[in-house]
Amino acid sequence: MRSRLLLWLSHAVPAFQPTAAQLGRLATHIPGFELVTVASESEFLRALPEAQAVVVWRFLPEWYALARGLRHAFTPSAGHDPLPDDPSGRVQRHFGHFHGALMSESLLAMLTFLNRRLGDAQRRQAQRLWDRSPYSSIRRLHGQVVLFVGYGAIAQRCAQTLSGLGLVVQGLRRDVSRPSPHAQRVFAPDQLHEALGLADHVVCVLPADTGTDHLLDGAALSQMKPSACLYNLGRGNAIELEALRGALSRGEIAGAFLDVVAPEPLPADSALWTTPNLYLTPHASAISAEYLDLYFEELARELAGLPETL
Repeated sequence: MRSRLLLWLSHAVPAFQPTAAQLGRLATHIPGFELVTVASESEFLRALPEAQAVVVWRFLPEWYALARGLRHAFTPSAGHDPLPDDPSGRVQRHFGHFHGALMSESLLAMLTFLNRRLGDAQRRQAQRLWDRSPYSSIRRLHGQVVLFVGYGAIAQRCAQTLSGLGLVVQGLRRDVSRPSPHAQRVFAPDQLHEALGLADHVVCVLPADTGTDHLLDGAALSQMKPSACLYNLGRGNAIELEALRGALSRGEIAGAFLDVVAPEPLPADSALWTTPNLYLTPHASAISAEYLDLYFEELARELAGLPETL
């Protein structure tokens, strides 16, 4: 008897909503499972008691009590917040590990945009000005130092891309004894200010746990070079946004590119929308037409590694 895999991935973002073709391909790659798909929360909760595994964007803690046969819970999300711990310890959680390939391209685009002064080009185009003066001070990315604040799997995949272009990668992480591929140097958290002072680009890739709240505050930002740029592809709580707005407005750092903020969505009346040299994307660094193709390939591999009887 095949194990039942219950999939509920309804989402407002089209790339996060599986197509019939994607679901068909997934079904052919998991012959040991009966794939059951639902489109609403009510359908999901009705089917949940008979499922041995689920694939979801969100799962509430109280649902574990309804899922008497559940042994594995999967989510495409890299962050752990959509899939809380099972209080009984019965259900094993699985998170997406494929995001780095997509986010590395987004980060490269952000780095290039700021480094090549493309924001200046946009403003001058709007003014119909043919002005070449901003470009003479541009340095190529090769040899510039990029510091990843948070050096987990996503940061390491981004570092692989950037180091291949000749950027010097440094990382900051809690456990400096763990392997840190592609990083020339790794700093401990108490060396944050030292590390910030050496970087041309500071990339925040931190999870949303309480230990990272406002890690990059006004004191930390003051350690950055005036020519340096800041990026956030992790979670919005890590940067003190009012301090960042002040630093940019006073020209104390050269620019910032934020894919995540707190709160989300960013309110229409937020001063961040008009902060000079600040650029925003709407938590989109991993959005791609191939998002679920990559995830379903990963999911099929994980399911193949599970016991035949869950």
